[in-house]
Amino acid sequence: MPTALASTPSPSQSPSQGAAATPAFQELRATLELFSREKLEEGASAVLIKAKVGQQEWTLAEGILSREERVAVQSRDRFPVGGQLRTFLAVSVLKLVEEGRLRLDDPVVTYLPEPATAGSSVTIRQLLDGTADLPASALPSAEGPDADAVLGRVVEQLRGAPLGAVLQADTLTPLNLRSTGLLGANTAVQHDVVHGYVQVDDETVDVTSVRFPGGIANGGLVSTVEEISVFQAALLRGQLLSPASLIAMKGPVFADYGLGLDHWDDRCTNGSYYGHAGDVPGYGSISMSSADGNRQVSIFMAYPPLPLSAQPSALGLEMTGVAQLALNSGCRFQFR
Repeated sequence: MPTALASTPSPSQSPSQGAAATPAFQELRATLELFSREKLEEGASAVLIKAKVGQQEWTLAEGILSREERVAVQSRDRFPVGGQLRTFLAVSVLKLVEEGRLRLDDPVVTYLPEPATAGSSVTIRQLLDGTADLPASALPSAEGPDADAVLGRVVEQLRGAPLGAVLQADTLTPLNLRSTGLLGANTAVQHDVVHGYVQVDDETVDVTSVRFPGGIANGGLVSTVEEISVFQAALLRGQLLSPASLIAMKGPVFADYGLGLDHWDDRCTNGSYYGHAGDVPGYGSISMSSADGNRQVSIFMAYPPLPLSAQPSALGLEMTGVAQLALNSGCRFQFR
């Protein structure tokens, strides 16, 4: 059984945390607080949560920034969001579509005529919706072909700028997301990045400074629970893309996944929640929002140290289930 780490909740609170909360919102909080407490007891080093329903907001930060320094984690600390990068990439791709510079059903080789994609019939749409069968030589990561890496190269090719600069122009600057961005492969890990850990040969290894597959040292996207929530709400409210592009991102009504947006059942509306999960060695995250961006839960967790695996973590699936459960418990919310 993993040893629980001493943790201290963040003293910072959002302005509305002192306001009276509805019974349903209190239930949501209790569900998420219990989840955080259980994961910390199982050996997670940090859990950060942001929940918002109408005017009611709540944040939680428990655990430590790193096992070495054992400083209490803060809600503003940054975290690798893993696969949530796909949603940011989708925004940049759809902007190119709106400008007439790219078509979703064109083969990738149309825009990236490199040996790595030669002979491949994979389309941009297939990269975004997760159905691409990439050739083994297509910009491989340590785990194999990486659709996000290919999408990033396409965006860079058409914009004539590094991906970080494109994300800055398309999303980060318009939404004033100052803590979100790509952490370069050769960039020192900043002091406000939550550390993650894995087990290698029965030893606990810090993946924030070691080149593991998909880890921060490979140049992942980092954000905060506040900013990832702002991004998802702005996207779903049509602040980043045209209505037609947003509809395309959401995908068909009964689909499980659109173009960079995952779907979950919203029992409050009989519609869907939208968002994305992220799972990389040492870390898991989920950001889930109602279709109007009015009800949201974002959870980041620095996992208990687990052996490296190419398979998604069961903890990531558990996080997703808890986020959906918490939001569905809010069907009795009175918006104000």
